[in-house]
Amino acid sequence: MDDYKKSLFFHWVLLVIYSGINIYTVYSLSHSWPTKGCLSWFWLILFCPFFLYYFISICYSLAKKEDFCWKRCLGIGTLILGILLAGGLLRYTQKSALRKLNRAYGPMIEKIREKMPMPCEGGYFDIPTVVTYNGRSNRMIKEDGIPVGSLWYGDGRFVLQFLGGSVDVDGSTLFYDSRIAEWQIFHNDDLQRLDAFKRSLLTLYECDDF
Repeated sequence: MDDYKKSLFFHWVLLVIYSGINIYTVYSLSHSWPTKGCLSWFWLILFCPFFLYYFISICYSLAKKEDFCWKRCLGIGTLILGILLAGGLLRYTQKSALRKLNRAYGPMIEKIREKMPMPCEGGYFDIPTVVTYNGRSNRMIKEDGIPVGSLWYGDGRFVLQFLGGSVDVDGSTLFYDSRIAEWQIFHNDDLQRLDAFKRSLLTLYECDDF
């Protein structure tokens, strides 16, 4: 096997490895408990540039029947493009995770809405879609299969709040506000957002047993 074929084979092996890592990471983040940062984010930021490098290198080699000559320029270019690609994938995985949470917890939201204005007595975590989702998710779930959270209500409004994932100890806030009718998440380091959220709960009552 000549040097060209050896190099091409080696690049194919690395491309398969980096592709597998990126695909698994995207899938895992898309199906996990919503987060505003976790160690898996660094996998995408690290390996997306490598994926692009070897993908472009292989395409060039197959077209020209020779190794790519400007490897340093390719490395710099794919580093920039790879980080941009990782950022796009991270935004996609976060939106996908929120959509899956919304589908699974949709029956819970409807049940809370039906019990308004006194929604505290529920059995909300016994809903089949919620049980299934919580069983698959390995983030922010307590030993009994119930996520860390609380339910607030008052003035025809309710807020379902959970502890979201984060890369550090501060965590994030994941919540559903019935007035907005969608799930939102923010990192607890965002003190302005956290303070505004806490102030929005001042006129509400918290369920003692949720």
